[in-house]
Amino acid sequence: MVTVPNAVIFVQPDRFDVHAARCLDYCASMRYEVAGLICGDWDAALRMLKDGLAAVIVVSSMTQLDPQREPRIEVVPKRLKARRITRPRLAAKVAAR
Repeated sequence: MVTVPNAVIFVQPDRFDVHAARCLDYCASMRYEVAGLICGDWDAALRMLKDGLAAVIVVSSMTQLDPQREPRIEVVPKRLKARRITRPRLAAKVAAR
């Protein structure tokens, strides 16, 4: 059985709703169980890691990180453009040209 890591979301107070939503979407895509959503109290997020309540801290951007951060912090990536799917050409079609 695969264990799902618990995550604590850390968000600064400015634009809280936007950053929290990005982090919640990211946690859902990574299949993390959200153990907490912390606004502005970096030490509280670190305590959740140290107490074993969460395995990772998730923030919405590098600007949300505390400069004195510790390892095991994930930043939600910017939305990637959809890749165009290309099919490989068949050797017979290429040779016929």
